[in-house]
Amino acid sequence: MSGFVVVGVDGSPESLAALDWAAEEAAGRGVGLKVVLAWPSVVTPLSVLGAVDLAHRQAEVTLREAELRVRERWPELAVVAVQVPHDPVRALVEESGEGTEGEAGAESLVLGSRGFGAVTGFLVGSVSRRVLAKVECPVVLVRKGEAKGEAKGEAGGGEVVVGVDPYEGAAEVLGHAFAAAERRGLPLRAVYAWTLPVAYQYAGIAASVDVSGEMQAFAVGELARVVQPWRAAHPGVTVVEEVLNARPAKVLAERAASGAELVVIGRRARRSPLGAHLGSVAHAVLHHVPCPIAVVPYERTPEKEQEAGDE
Repeated sequence: MSGFVVVGVDGSPESLAALDWAAEEAAGRGVGLKVVLAWPSVVTPLSVLGAVDLAHRQAEVTLREAELRVRERWPELAVVAVQVPHDPVRALVEESGEGTEGEAGAESLVLGSRGFGAVTGFLVGSVSRRVLAKVECPVVLVRKGEAKGEAKGEAGGGEVVVGVDPYEGAAEVLGHAFAAAERRGLPLRAVYAWTLPVAYQYAGIAASVDVSGEMQAFAVGELARVVQPWRAAHPGVTVVEEVLNARPAKVLAERAASGAELVVIGRRARRSPLGAHLGSVAHAVLHHVPCPIAVVPYERTPEKEQEAGDE
């Protein structure tokens, strides 16, 4: 496939929702779909005779049923179904990465999630969390009932909401969000939520001068600056720019709950295996936003890397 979307399946209702969403996404992009089922063939002394073969056959049935589901609903879509004898994280990362002969990697990777909330969240278990830390393409997390048309009825509707930081990954995140809104024929809401620096919150400094008003005006200009090139490149997309003095995760969760079809956020790509791979905003959004979420990786600019090194 010269272009493709990858989806991980395991037969669960959540993975079937992800399968439907991924198929719709691939059809909209005009690319193929790669359906991946990981089946680590680990044999231990406690393995019951024949249990491994039975599990293997069950995995094959699950994969073929997923493939048949896509072919019946999207007959024009090019579909490849692969069963990979590795753990799910390794299988998904490898199948969505660049090919051995320099072939382009996946345009996106779609995974199912069991739900959302302060405890269970999108990152229930470790597979999604570890995949997000390793994969280089955008990752979309989909809950059961959130495939296109299921959550909002046959009429669909809604909007695409994108969380924007004008100084970190704006090009990658906005590029993904504008393209998604254009394919779906939906309006785009670009949200920039900011908070006062801690120093301004003490000794009544913010009250003695119009600090908030000045920062709000500056933030409005900064959001417009980074959005404008994408407006010009996608003139058919209706855009609402929203700048608020509030916590980003809270704002994005509220906008998503108001009828968003997709929320797009950024994640700084990290090459080191150490340290957090998801920022606090992304982590909070993943736990509280009910609709599908696209997490788009971006490289930190050399200037930002220098600033981080100076801290």
